[in-house]
Amino acid sequence: MKFKVKDCDIIIDYTFVLVLSFAALFSASQVIYMLIYCALHELSHLAALIIVGGKADMLKFSFYGLALRYTSKLSKKCEIIVLVSGPLANLILYLLFYDELNLILFFLNILPIYPLDGGRILELFSYRASKAASVILIAILAAASLYFIVLYRSFSLFLITVYLIFYSANYF
Repeated sequence: MKFKVKDCDIIIDYTFVLVLSFAALFSASQVIYMLIYCALHELSHLAALIIVGGKADMLKFSFYGLALRYTSKLSKKCEIIVLVSGPLANLILYLLFYDELNLILFFLNILPIYPLDGGRILELFSYRASKAASVILIAILAAASLYFIVLYRSFSLFLITVYLIFYSANYF
């Protein structure tokens, strides 16, 4: 489903509806909390973008949560403010509610892996360093995800790693 609010495209992918349906069906409150925290993360980016004079182009709801896209030309300082605002929101939410999901979102998003906030910040300073850090850290995450699958039968890190591999494929 796609619609516009002012000049911003709002896209709700079928996978997002699927996640919400499974969460409701299986009473998976953690999924609902994760989506709320991701929404607050992206709303923080949006608020910072508006404050520094930028404009949002798209807000997408999908299996992996929400993603804000913008093409506004910002100074490096303003871009950093926008990029830092999302993880900072998760850190503040963690300090307020002590919900570990926010701490996970904070640490995940500050990793210097493109397309995460940390990777985008590193890219502002050096494309080559950002690309190298992304490749190395994705390889480490892939190895760690296999470890967690074998020892704990946990697929969460694997799903995140697959997302990062596919999303960053256009970056390399």
